[in-house]
Amino acid sequence: MNASDEALMPPLPLVTEETRPFWDSCKAGVLRLQRCSSCLEFRFPPSVICPACSSMDCSWEPVSGMGSIFSFVTFQRLYHKAFASLLPYVVAVIELEEGPRMVSRLVGLGEQDSVKCGALVKVRFERLSDDLALPLFEMLGAQ
Repeated sequence: MNASDEALMPPLPLVTEETRPFWDSCKAGVLRLQRCSSCLEFRFPPSVICPACSSMDCSWEPVSGMGSIFSFVTFQRLYHKAFASLLPYVVAVIELEEGPRMVSRLVGLGEQDSVKCGALVKVRFERLSDDLALPLFEMLGAQ
């Protein structure tokens, strides 16, 4: 990959031992989050310790992939060359049914679709390579 190709790649997540189970599940097309074995709270982003009860015991469990838009912004201006073909695009804070919030891009929007806080969304995965798939969200009922 040359410098020109790299300039057209979106910023990629840093996969660490702590986050690897999350990215592996995304690659498999399943959204999994850490769940505390003590208080049973789901959490995101992954962490060594539960922010609710300080337990260090957790498991990775599949979640529904359903949620709602908590907040969003529509980018009209280019901030990274990799996103030029997407303008305008929407980045949203998604509140998952299971509780945690995650930041992602909204996809599958038609010209007539109106993005609103509270709108229902579901996850879908965009494969960037053999080793990486990103969890993106689409509004239910979008064109």
